[in-house]
Amino acid sequence: MEDLKKTNPEIELILSFFSPSGFEIRKNYSLATVFYLPADLPGNSEKWITALNPDLAVFVKYDLWPGYLNTLVKRKIPFLLISAHFRPGTLSSWSIPPASSLLKKANAIFLQDATWVEEIKEKGFNNIRVAGDTRIDRTLTIAEEAQQYIPKNLQNSGTFDLIAGSTWEEDERILIPVIEKLKLRAIIAPHDVSETHVSRIMHQIQVPALRLSKLTALDTSIQIIVIDNIGLLAYLYSLGKIAYVGGGFGKGIHNILEPAAHQLPVIIGPHFHKFPEAGRLIKAGAALSINNESELLNAIGSFSGDKGLKAGELAKSFLSKNKRATQIVTSYIRESIPFGSKS
Repeated sequence: MEDLKKTNPEIELILSFFSPSGFEIRKNYSLATVFYLPADLPGNSEKWITALNPDLAVFVKYDLWPGYLNTLVKRKIPFLLISAHFRPGTLSSWSIPPASSLLKKANAIFLQDATWVEEIKEKGFNNIRVAGDTRIDRTLTIAEEAQQYIPKNLQNSGTFDLIAGSTWEEDERILIPVIEKLKLRAIIAPHDVSETHVSRIMHQIQVPALRLSKLTALDTSIQIIVIDNIGLLAYLYSLGKIAYVGGGFGKGIHNILEPAAHQLPVIIGPHFHKFPEAGRLIKAGAALSINNESELLNAIGSFSGDKGLKAGELAKSFLSKNKRATQIVTSYIRESIPFGSKS
């Protein structure tokens, strides 16, 4: 969106979210009008698209809504899917009507990588392109801007041994004992920052700890800082040596590109196979997957000292080699979509 606005400032952008976690962070975004997306129920897509009357709709990664797609097709409004990732286990579901017939009518589907291009084309998709993951470009930009967004009470705080981001209860159950055993200086930024969850974390910790909101000045006796608000995590990784990204003991890991952009080695749980960037970072030697507390101890040891610095360099190198997806997508949009053609 920022790239489009640089060269086409007249474009009006609508940004939609289905969940509060995204909406609350971006509801005041200056470059777009931000709305919640109405549930994909009968009638909603017709009303929504009639009200907006868009020149183009862009869907990201897995965020696909059949009712909205069907209405766009009926209205002959162009739409794209970007940063898409099809796996062999899920590809078959998109080869069954009506899902496949809708996606085949997308103006273009931009894949994160070329692994399954031929298999997808064999299923009748003639709109496939390879661009990469647009999140890589964004996370690299965020990393460059990090220092101006670090909270004042964390500025001049030095480096933390571990930044644990988007953690769930299953992650915290093994993280906290390891942090305490290794006497690590750590930040824990849970996915759920509700009072109930943050209080549970604080009661679980047996070493000096404080919520970020209660931290008024640098106190070297505080071993663990628990983040109790949202929107900071992408910048907090700049304060660490090693990152742990949560979600891997549940439905799947959260964003591992953000710590990689800060040149940190990354530790994740076992459920990462839906996320191609995770496998590629592991293969590059920049990430490790763990199954339990013992393996977490070993992973932190593997990423200590010079070995961690080297792994962090590999993480940043991976992102640098795979950037420019944004330029590919926005160039296509500028060249292919007739903006402002409607009355």
